[in-house]
Amino acid sequence: MLPAGPQQAYAGLVADGCPPPSARARVVAGVAASVQRALAVDLPASSLMSRWGPPVDVELEGCEPTPWLLGAVHESLLGQEGRRARGAFYTSPEVAATVVAWALDGLAVDEPVVCDPAVGGGVFLLAVADALARRGGSPTRIVRRCLVGADIDPVAAAVSEAALSLWCGGGAVPRVVVGDALALEPGDWPGRPHVVVGNPPFLNQLARSTVRSRAEADELRRRFGSLARGLVDSAVLFLLAGLRLVRPGGTVALVLPQSFLATRDAAPARAAVATDAALEVLWLPSTPLFDAAVRVCVPVVRRGGGPRSTVRVCRGVPPAAVHDVEVDGAALAAAPSWSHLVVTTAEVPECRFSSDATLEQWCRVHADFRQQYYGVAPFLVDDPEDGLDDTLFPRLVTSGLVDAAACRWGRRATRHHGHRWQAPRVDLARLEAESDLGGWARSRLVPKVVVATQTRVVEAAVDASGSWLPSTPLLSVVAPAERLWHAAAVLLSPVVTAWALRHWGGAALAADAIKLSAGQVRAVPLPAAGPDWDEAAAAVARASAAGDEDDRRRWLLAAAAASCRAYEVDPSPLCPWWAARLPGATPSSLAPSGRSSGRPGSHSSSHNRWG
Repeated sequence: MLPAGPQQAYAGLVADGCPPPSARARVVAGVAASVQRALAVDLPASSLMSRWGPPVDVELEGCEPTPWLLGAVHESLLGQEGRRARGAFYTSPEVAATVVAWALDGLAVDEPVVCDPAVGGGVFLLAVADALARRGGSPTRIVRRCLVGADIDPVAAAVSEAALSLWCGGGAVPRVVVGDALALEPGDWPGRPHVVVGNPPFLNQLARSTVRSRAEADELRRRFGSLARGLVDSAVLFLLAGLRLVRPGGTVALVLPQSFLATRDAAPARAAVATDAALEVLWLPSTPLFDAAVRVCVPVVRRGGGPRSTVRVCRGVPPAAVHDVEVDGAALAAAPSWSHLVVTTAEVPECRFSSDATLEQWCRVHADFRQQYYGVAPFLVDDPEDGLDDTLFPRLVTSGLVDAAACRWGRRATRHHGHRWQAPRVDLARLEAESDLGGWARSRLVPKVVVATQTRVVEAAVDASGSWLPSTPLLSVVAPAERLWHAAAVLLSPVVTAWALRHWGGAALAADAIKLSAGQVRAVPLPAAGPDWDEAAAAVARASAAGDEDDRRRWLLAAAAASCRAYEVDPSPLCPWWAARLPGATPSSLAPSGRSSGRPGSHSSSHNRWG
């Protein structure tokens, strides 16, 4: 827990008209002065202590005065919005030490040069300094010769310099460059590193506050080519830059969004990594490592490491569960995702398909984007009494309103564009008259299946009347009228959930959740046509029409069992696994295991409610 003193001092300076960067620097300089006195060391001349004005007195009561404190205070002074806009989140010393241990493992160099390309408050370089000191290195030599960093924020760069100078007793200052590591040329760095470590900024290209400007996007495409295409997170580009910077045989270990392992836009980057380096370790923490709503992974790769037959996959915080996954380097470079490294065989049943047919052969799948999400916001009206005409005011359906074979519009509140809605509708006449989204809206107001995202099973609901306007990131699956329920039965099948997790697990915020793109839904495999698929489709229709949640669940489980048989997959292991993942399910939930038990009426009324 950080003391209140730094926050109070910072607020006072800003209130007196001090610019926030200068206020941050002066407060952290005050913290550095307190640490300096507590450790009884002489701090060399530092820009942190002079460039932005004199340090302010800071109360640190109840907080241990260590060099690590400087970075923690600096990050806290950015505030939540500032941290999100910069993608700057403090990493704990324990996490940094874990990553550094893997990065240095097997490196036969007495004084390796280690670089953090987004150094922040210096926590990773402090962890490196500790690790090298335990090997017998001189603290002063370690800081002077081994530690290299960069940060786009000059205050952060100065904070890391001061922290590391304090660590070595004031005997040296590390080499820290002020600049964007993604824009630096190799000659701009003070030496070529043996190791690159760190937690680069996560800059999600779907969020307005972190999206790259056109000029920034053009510059990144100039430097990285097709690897910087689309919506690839900037953190992934730091991994590529690290591999270009590190010496042959050196390692790169960076904290990345877990979406790196599965998303389509990161596929070229994954291929480049697998081609130029060997993936040695993959850490999959079970909980978020810092104050950001994103799951992370830590790949440890060795440049020019040669082919490897296994990747050590570690799980938990601290990493405890470890298992080796067999890999083929060439196959890893060509693989559409690395989800098989996230989801183990024990977690997800394996399903094999007897047909190569896919959903795109008779369905059209559409995804919508920011333009549609923000574009409909001015035309929303709330209709909690459900008195408006669907044709004039179509229902806006968000991902949070879609459950398996159910739409909760009007029964569950939802949020859109920062506002809470009980029953949101879109004023279609105004939308068509005052925006350019009329054609898009009309194209979506057709019978369809909508597919939610960030779910533990594939959740889909049928809009038989075509009166729902899907909100991003819902996907719309448009099928022939006579095949609409068959399409829904495919998407709601346990087989497809298992397939999605094995192929695309890791793209969602949680490792065990599913986030499919339109292209991935098009690639969903189809079962064999016949009475089992027909039975599954009819059961989904009954589940969607059921007024009682117990009946809905029974029909949904009947559809699950029938769809497994249509795929020629044994329902007995797959359906209970899938049923336990349904919203509201308990570990004791069981799905029907065979044809005779797969129909409603053969179950007791004691099933738990779900959805």
